[in-house]
Amino acid sequence: MRLSFRGKILALFYAVVLWATPVLAVDLSGQYTNLLFQTQDTLGNSRTTDLNRLRLQVEGESETGPGMMRFHLVYDHELLWGAMLADPVVNAGLNRPDATWLDGSMTLTQSRHTNWRHALYRGWVSYDVADVSLKVGRQRVAWGSGRIWNPTDRFNPVQPTALELDQKLGVDAAVLQWNYSHSAYVLAVASPASVANSAVRKLALRWQDTWGDFDLSMMMGRIADESILGMDVTGNLRDAGVRVEWMQAKNPREGAYGQIVAGLDYTWNNSWFPNGLYTAIEYFYNGAAGLVVSQDRIGGLSNHLLGAQLAYDLTPLWRVEMLFISDMQKSGSFTMPSLTWSVVENVEMQCFIQLPQGKAGSEFARLEALYAVRADWYF
Repeated sequence: MRLSFRGKILALFYAVVLWATPVLAVDLSGQYTNLLFQTQDTLGNSRTTDLNRLRLQVEGESETGPGMMRFHLVYDHELLWGAMLADPVVNAGLNRPDATWLDGSMTLTQSRHTNWRHALYRGWVSYDVADVSLKVGRQRVAWGSGRIWNPTDRFNPVQPTALELDQKLGVDAAVLQWNYSHSAYVLAVASPASVANSAVRKLALRWQDTWGDFDLSMMMGRIADESILGMDVTGNLRDAGVRVEWMQAKNPREGAYGQIVAGLDYTWNNSWFPNGLYTAIEYFYNGAAGLVVSQDRIGGLSNHLLGAQLAYDLTPLWRVEMLFISDMQKSGSFTMPSLTWSVVENVEMQCFIQLPQGKAGSEFARLEALYAVRADWYF
């Protein structure tokens, strides 16, 4: 991997920290993923593509002075092959750098139907002392309690129609957390910009506390030239979970807009569903609908969306799930049923389908139907 100047500096920083720290415990693990999927390309041709990912992870900790030093590194090799890569739009996306401060990925081999790359997925070092923690490096900053949408997550927002919902790009940042009581903390995040990688500067502050059966958090920040405020409330009403997530933003180009998520989830246990049917319903008001597409917020074309999630364990080894989203404003929908099988303790297989539909201009009209099989081996 060819590192830029800042990449070399960061690599030197990691090397010095790990060399100077006597590690007490190290854990090595990994994951192999194979994702085979079929869909239409932008030219209207049906294409089959296969994604192979080998992920290696090493993490450790050591007592250093009065506190605890921890490190976490995750390194990926990805091989993508199939006719989909011949699509010029897909090819351009593969050659676009990740929107991170550090250019931590590199293409090893690329042809008309093959793309092999390796990348730093996660890489951070943290130091905890008393009630204060500092974490520096590529990490996942996960904000928001919504099950389908998270408008307060301005570091790594993911659309619910993404092919791999569990893959979060991560952000190169410094995160400082102060736990000033057993249930409350203040969190500050700073991430630098990179013009070459189209990564904007992000600064944010978050406060969270627990009041009775409810967790309340408030946040404020600056994403490039956009000022943001937000709030997240989640808790229990009897046997049901409730949540409200709100974000208000303002920038010089688009003015002010807001996004709100309100949700309810409940597990039904009765003679029909002895293993418990999990049900979640969520409404999303998207004030950013129709605005310029940005990788730093949840976008879309409709202001009003209603989503539902269902999950049920048929047996201890088989699980069926369903995601359904309705475009309440422009008459469209997105349906994604899935079936997961735990083959053995460390091997899992999943089949899923994505079925979008809607008239031109609706939320899901530009998406194509997708059929996929995924296998994961953890070691």
